[in-house]
Amino acid sequence: MMLPDTALGLRAATPARSPSRWFGSRAARRVGKGVFTLLLCTFAALAQDARPDKPATPAEKYQALLKEREDGPEASSNAKTAEERKQIQARLGKLHLKFLELAEQNPTDPVALDALLQTVAIVNGTAFPEGGKDSPDERALSLLLRDHDRSDRLGIVCQYVLFGFHKSHEDFLRAVLEKNSHAEVQGLACLSLAQYLNNRLQRLELLPDQPEQVERYHRVFGKEYVERLQRQDRAAVAREAEALFERAAEKYGDVKIPVTYYGSGGTIREKAEGELFQIRHLAVGKVAPEIEGEDQDGKRFKLSDYRGKVVLLDFWYRL
Repeated sequence: MMLPDTALGLRAATPARSPSRWFGSRAARRVGKGVFTLLLCTFAALAQDARPDKPATPAEKYQALLKEREDGPEASSNAKTAEERKQIQARLGKLHLKFLELAEQNPTDPVALDALLQTVAIVNGTAFPEGGKDSPDERALSLLLRDHDRSDRLGIVCQYVLFGFHKSHEDFLRAVLEKNSHAEVQGLACLSLAQYLNNRLQRLELLPDQPEQVERYHRVFGKEYVERLQRQDRAAVAREAEALFERAAEKYGDVKIPVTYYGSGGTIREKAEGELFQIRHLAVGKVAPEIEGEDQDGKRFKLSDYRGKVVLLDFWYRL
């Protein structure tokens, strides 16, 4: 008697799937999808490697310009030929334009303020800073007032422009003094405006005796502007400058003055009081302060002993 296969514990073998049926199965689809994804990632990585470097960020561009400015003097001195030195100096001569362009192209980026500070510092590092309508200096100051007039970093800018002559410098200092709420910035704006007015007044007083300078001032600052300044009430300007020095000393006396190429620091009170002393006692037409000392023969004297006479004072130190 024959027993059925099931009685022997055997099962009919399952027929093997054909290749076409396997590739259409769920498992095959999962494997295929994974392989496809892997290929896509590989192609993307290869494409990324083939693309050129990503554009530099505003911060990276600023750091590159800053390094070029800091390394410029050394690079120029190490130039091997006159032509190489000329090319380096030409690049350095355009750095302020590159800083300004960076700020103008990225007005909302934090680096814009840094770039504008560099622009103003470079432009005003000369005796006759480039200024006037649409100049880099005026554009930079306009952007500072438009976008950063309440920044706590404008004090240093006030120091940069205090020896300027352009109308834009005066307008900037007055606007910062009026709008900025930071005591340190207000103090530096007040002191710098006083110095600006006093210094400009002194330069104007020298012009009548320097016809060659008059021509240069007309060319650099504009004839109409210079002539308008020469017609102003100089006594009124002097009084305003003195009042600003007094205000700076009384209200902002303890504020520290940043160290720049224009000064060596100190406090606003020290600087303002020194300027007031010169205005009140050392200006032309003022009575000189009393001086006591010894002459070259060891004889004691007072300056007032020579009142009404022409006196030449030669100060020297004995080591």
